Amino acid sequence: MSARNGREVPDTGEMVVVHRLFRREYEASVAVVRAVAPGDTARSAVVAAHLAALNQMLTEHHLAEDELVWPRLVADPAVDKGLVARMEEQHERIADALGRLERALPDWGTGADAGLRDTVADACAALLPALDEHLGDEERHILPLVPDRFTVQEWARLSERGRAAVPKSHRLYMLAALGEAAGTDRRDEFLGRLPAPVRLLYRVAGPRLRRRTWSHLSGGRAEQRVAAA
Repeated sequence: MSARNGREVPDTGEMVVVHRLFRREYEASVAVVRAVAPGDTARSAVVAAHLAALNQMLTEHHLAEDELVWPRLVADPAVDKGLVARMEEQHERIADALGRLERALPDWGTGADAGLRDTVADACAALLPALDEHLGDEERHILPLVPDRFTVQEWARLSERGRAAVPKSHRLYMLAALGEAAGTDRRDEFLGRLPAPVRLLYRVAGPRLRRRTWSHLSGGRAEQRVAAA
């Protein structure tokens, strides 16, 4: 939340950090998936569960926009209808890519088949250009429209739905991943949004859990990447 002309306006910076998380996690997952040996069901199950949680978060992120953001903008005569149509079309392309990924995940997770592994990795890689285009357009063209068209409470509903979409078993990891995605330029803002107990939990356990989880996902090969990020 920030102020404009003496009134409170929504904090759109949180969505930028969430976007960074999606980009980073899917990009890193391509190499992690390809590194799973055929028949290594212990690791394929862990990686598949990680991707399933990420897919659930991204799907809900876009559903919330479909239900809460696009209708409001379409109804505003000052907003270019072509812009909203482009956002919706991008959502459809991302949903198609996610569908291919989700269809392959269960069988690969339980069987660690080499062919399905490649299908999962290819689906993650194919998702990245569409995701990057959409998130970039959203940050450049949609987020600047928000302060004049949404109240703090209205915009907060997107954050609430996003948090609720994170599986309980992945919440601490995703908290740590958000902290990493915030980077040095948005770290103070990220920490400032957290309630005091959650902020303490993040400082004590978050980054360490992130490193440990990536090491588990990748058999140790991602440790250097996480430490350097």
